[in-house]
Amino acid sequence: MKALLLPGSRRENSLNRRLLDAIAANLEVEGVEVDRVVPGDLVAPLYDGDLEDSDGVPESIKALNQRMRAADALVVVTPEYNGFFPALLKNTLDWMSRKTGGESGTAVFADKPALILAASPGGRGGMRALPHLRLQLGNLGLNVYRQQLGVGGAGKVLGDGGEVLDEGLSGQLADLARNFTGFARKLAG
Repeated sequence: MKALLLPGSRRENSLNRRLLDAIAANLEVEGVEVDRVVPGDLVAPLYDGDLEDSDGVPESIKALNQRMRAADALVVVTPEYNGFFPALLKNTLDWMSRKTGGESGTAVFADKPALILAASPGGRGGMRALPHLRLQLGNLGLNVYRQQLGVGGAGKVLGDGGEVLDEGLSGQLADLARNFTGFARKLAG
């Protein structure tokens, strides 16, 4: 099984990048091959139908779609901006959903399992953004796993390299990775 890990932030050392690294390590323990999207992969102009008509889908997005097509699952780790997931992530998903090469963009997502997580320096851990992200991913045709995780005070519990500094969070991530992997494998048949 292979999962594409998509961050909602371009910042190199964002709290969400740390959480992405932590969930990646736990997924690998479960035998999942992870494909991490890095900040440099998240380069696309603001979606504009006229721009799409004149220039087509950006090459960076075509590359992301190829990676999504090759993946069996999607894991999204996002910050929360004013109660929502950031425009960067929305824009990336909007571009990815555009038709390329005669195929609907949503075809790369169709019926694949998705896991959503958030991290924040605040106490709510980005939890207000996750229902909106769940709705967006569902609209794209993904099967979003019922469990989700928001990590509050993330700077205190996640080290710079994605190491988990809190025993409780470590157990939550291990359980989430194991349960999601089981869900994804059942969905795949």
